[in-house]
Amino acid sequence: MESDMLKPTELRELWRDLADREVLSVYLDSRVTDPAMRDSWRAAMTNAVRAAGANISSSEERQRFEKAASYLRDPSPPPGGVWGAPGWVAFATEDGLRYAGDLPVQPVPHAEWRRGPVVAPYMRALKQHNPVFIALVESRSARIYRYALGGLELLETLEAQTEDMGSSGSIATGRSVNAARSTVSTENAARKRQAVFNRMAGDLASRLESLAGEEAFVLIGGASEWAHHAFDSLGRKLNGRATLADSLHQDATDAQIVRAAKDAASSLRGNRGREMVESLLNRGGGHARAAVSIPEIQRGLRMNAVDLLLVSPEFIRKHEDVAEDIVRMAIEQGAAVEVPSGEGAEKLDRDTGGMAARLRFAIDETPEEDTAEAASGGAAR
Repeated sequence: MESDMLKPTELRELWRDLADREVLSVYLDSRVTDPAMRDSWRAAMTNAVRAAGANISSSEERQRFEKAASYLRDPSPPPGGVWGAPGWVAFATEDGLRYAGDLPVQPVPHAEWRRGPVVAPYMRALKQHNPVFIALVESRSARIYRYALGGLELLETLEAQTEDMGSSGSIATGRSVNAARSTVSTENAARKRQAVFNRMAGDLASRLESLAGEEAFVLIGGASEWAHHAFDSLGRKLNGRATLADSLHQDATDAQIVRAAKDAASSLRGNRGREMVESLLNRGGGHARAAVSIPEIQRGLRMNAVDLLLVSPEFIRKHEDVAEDIVRMAIEQGAAVEVPSGEGAEKLDRDTGGMAARLRFAIDETPEEDTAEAASGGAAR
């Protein structure tokens, strides 16, 4: 069974595949500090699964539930498979274990038996999962690392093509020159060294853009002058997802790289979330192109008007059922779902109660009455 986290597209595919199936979804807190307690998840799993099946009255449904639960007795990978991973999730049906893996965030422990997998808590974990690609740049080389789920990996080293430049960085001539000619030679060597670096920086920018895709972050460090040149070479596609760390030198230890990657991810994620929330709320002002209450969001989803749903981690934690139902509707319609963190999440909680939606077109401001709105309207304010 795969232990890698699902990508957003893979989560959508899993949801669509299982939307009409009965699924046992389990989220566990798998943090372990004592090696002797590494199997403590078994008791937590048993209690959560027992609670999930407590209200099943049909004998046929009970059989399907027990069959699904049987695949969780010895899941692969088991909770705690990645040492220090704070969470774990699994989705099982009567036909087998459909997915299990570690989470980079601590979820609210619970299990649920219902149609379709419970995905709202996973959306929060997805944003924490985004890897950071780190480039430590020098004049003639750049080492590229990947940091994700607490692990650091050296991916590759790019080397500048020095052509006919000598090892000292000057052009090899084979004969002595006078002072004036030496100055010209030094200037030519400097220009050539810069040109060689610029070609490498272009290759590095293309490689980082390819690795980062649409979601990952990029951190540039190394020798200060060359790191700044490399950062300036990055394309617009990485705007808002790349940062420069002057304190991260080319001889940084793995521990220092990891610390810098964590700080960069936290800062970039927070900035991105804040900008996303501010943009959505500004869009709503005077144009009715944003929904900022649960009834409005539900109405927008029923009209297929939502193209982006924002939900805070706190809202997911406090209002699991409401969050789950709305996230499911958004995924089913193909809307993007984002879980901002940091200042963005705080602003979303403060200004909207924890959830807002960007609309493709304005909807009637008169809300329709329905039981779902009546049940959840108070949760949002």
